[in-house]
Amino acid sequence: MLLHRLLFVCFALLFVTPVPTVAEDRRSFGINEPLPGEDPTCSDANRAFENTYNSGRYSSRIYLADGSLFAEFRYNGKTQYQREEEGGIWSLSTRFPSKTVTDVGPVLADCRLISYEENDNANVRVFSARWHRGRYHASIKIWLSTTDRLVLKTERRFDPGATPFPTQTVVDVFETDRDKVLVPSGFLVDHPWIR
Repeated sequence: MLLHRLLFVCFALLFVTPVPTVAEDRRSFGINEPLPGEDPTCSDANRAFENTYNSGRYSSRIYLADGSLFAEFRYNGKTQYQREEEGGIWSLSTRFPSKTVTDVGPVLADCRLISYEENDNANVRVFSARWHRGRYHASIKIWLSTTDRLVLKTERRFDPGATPFPTQTVVDVFETDRDKVLVPSGFLVDHPWIR
């Protein structure tokens, strides 16, 4: 009788144990523990960036210091759509997860809470920090929603010298409402490496 019960339990577990079909970054499911090498002062900001960057669907718009749009990105699943100006042609590429630590160290360091604000009826915490990816370094200001722990906006002031933009200061504005992030219509330039 005990053997029958054990076989029944094992058989039942076959139907309730999830089997992952595709290996995905655990961070995209909200399981976002710190990576080794993160600056502990930036834990809140890093979790918010992971919640935003690794979500299934969001968009970001990068504005130059004069307020002009430099680029717009929309992310849907494993696809990234990009255009370089308002009304420009969209290009299509594969999306890769964003990490909080790269081969050159933590992306964010020396985070400090500088204020609380209200933005579109949402409570927001504003942080200052240092930002670093590759050869680029900047001072960054980060606006985080306190209700859903997502990034709403950043402002990066790049150090003198190298900047990937035509101005030293850029503002990234994020849209995290999935219903507002639509797959672009119009012509898409297909990159051969995603076929």
